[in-house]
Amino acid sequence: MARKILLNYSAERVQEPILATVIKETGLTFNILYAEFTGRGGEILLSIEAPDQEVDKAIELFRKKGVEVREIKRAIHLDRELCIDCGACLSLCPSGALFQDKDNTVMLDEDKCVYCELCVPSCPVKALELSRF
Repeated sequence: MARKILLNYSAERVQEPILATVIKETGLTFNILYAEFTGRGGEILLSIEAPDQEVDKAIELFRKKGVEVREIKRAIHLDRELCIDCGACLSLCPSGALFQDKDNTVMLDEDKCVYCELCVPSCPVKALELSRF
């Protein structure tokens, strides 16, 4: 399973090619799920599919380069006991993380989730919730 990490850049670090440097030094491939930058800094949510030891090395490199790193364990939770499989959340999900399987059961693929939070308020029975990271 892919590990997800959230990188927070200070205003001073935004102009540095830190992500490119870590990619070059580790040889890892990162999937950028979300990125936003302003004059005050920025953040990038990455998904990394690699052995734990290699991901840990990348995390340490980011930290050494002055980037705050937090690992995301779980952000959106689908409570199957509350869900009525109405599908209200499906069309709002930009990544396809929420989908219906062959028997029309709503499912959540956490590896595809980009934590946009659009699905949470759309659920009429509050079966989707956001866990803060």
